[in-house]
Amino acid sequence: MEKSEEIIRILKSKLSKKSWEMWFGTFSVKEISETLITFSVGNIFIKDWLNQKYHKQFKETIKEVFGRNIPYVIEDELANEEPKREKKVERLIRKRPVVYSEFNKEYTFENFVVGPFNEEAYDGTLEVTKTPGKMNPFFIYGGVGLGKTHLLHAMGNYLLQNSPDVRVMYVTAEKFMNDLIMAIRNNSTQEFRKNFREKIDVLMIDDIQFLMGKNGIQSELFHTLNHLLDHSKQIVLCSDRTPTQLSEFQPRLVSRFQMGLVVKVYDPDVETSMQIARTFAQRNGILLSNEMAREIALSSNNVRTIKGIVTKLAFKSMKEGVNEKTVMKAVKDIVGNIPTMKESVSEKEAFFQMLSSVFDVLPAELDAKIRTANLSRARQVGMYFARKYLHKTFADIGAWFGRDHSSVVYSCKKVEESLRKGNSKVREKIFILQKLLHKQSGESAG
Repeated sequence: MEKSEEIIRILKSKLSKKSWEMWFGTFSVKEISETLITFSVGNIFIKDWLNQKYHKQFKETIKEVFGRNIPYVIEDELANEEPKREKKVERLIRKRPVVYSEFNKEYTFENFVVGPFNEEAYDGTLEVTKTPGKMNPFFIYGGVGLGKTHLLHAMGNYLLQNSPDVRVMYVTAEKFMNDLIMAIRNNSTQEFRKNFREKIDVLMIDDIQFLMGKNGIQSELFHTLNHLLDHSKQIVLCSDRTPTQLSEFQPRLVSRFQMGLVVKVYDPDVETSMQIARTFAQRNGILLSNEMAREIALSSNNVRTIKGIVTKLAFKSMKEGVNEKTVMKAVKDIVGNIPTMKESVSEKEAFFQMLSSVFDVLPAELDAKIRTANLSRARQVGMYFARKYLHKTFADIGAWFGRDHSSVVYSCKKVEESLRKGNSKVREKIFILQKLLHKQSGESAG
């Protein structure tokens, strides 16, 4: 067997069938020498993705085949093509892409920090960008400030740069509604429909939950989505909740949302939050130690908040430099102080403030009758924590959360079971709560 065939065989065995089919369709071994292995792929998009995601598998495969480490490079076929005269002419006369929406140039795939919490959403966005219309509609949901809008802008930026013939429109749900209202007032609904249905190939709508309860707007949206689906145009939707949680949406719309690819952006774990903080800091010319990055990561799992802390830190660093003290000041300026048990607020209010900051929920929702997956997790972990670390009785906890005795007992047992099974996400939330509790008590969290 030739070395190139052996490389492909071993590499393929290290990957899932789905990953191989999705990303290695154009992959080949271009050249082998004693000092360098050269691979080739179809375009720079795939090249960057393979370099980022499969570096470990490439290194392991090369060592298995050759018995030693040999450097490798991945080349982009399009970049290495000999320019043809007719292609040069085509580029000279080709019009610039028609821009229907302005995209934030900082929001690119390259600037997006990928971790376990957002990997599925990132993979899904890349696949939709590669083959618009294949997974339709594409529905991304998750809490506030976790990078959903970044992904939409990254998709738009990539398509404008690499597929200028694809017409892309990005709007918020509020703008969609306002444009429709103005069209009705101006008797120009046909022009509105032409803009949103016929002139574009990709439609992205952010914060779709804004249209809950707006029945007339939803009807127009339904017909717009139907038209785009019928013509194989790509639809991308963002929401802070799942399709089934959009309770005031027409059932026919919810079913449309569910018929394509639905992915969630979870809260980032501490390690990924630290990496996000480091990435933002590097862009501002700041080098964070592990302790500094951890301090920022533990203050919030909201990507926007982390960016705000680093921006504040960059401003402070011009006069004060960067150290643990300036990091703590920046955190305090952006996040503020969580009320301590000793202050004028009640113990329950202070604890609910802690829970809300860790789970990105509103304190008032914790003892309400609202039911979402994230709120249920927050309540269960909160009940367990109050029992184990605040030494509250089941009756006290039930009064805090507005739940009966059996519900409190069940929640505590549920969390105990998760911890026994090694649930790292639950363990991490409890660790962060301990850290906040120690800060309130003036103790060291070590």
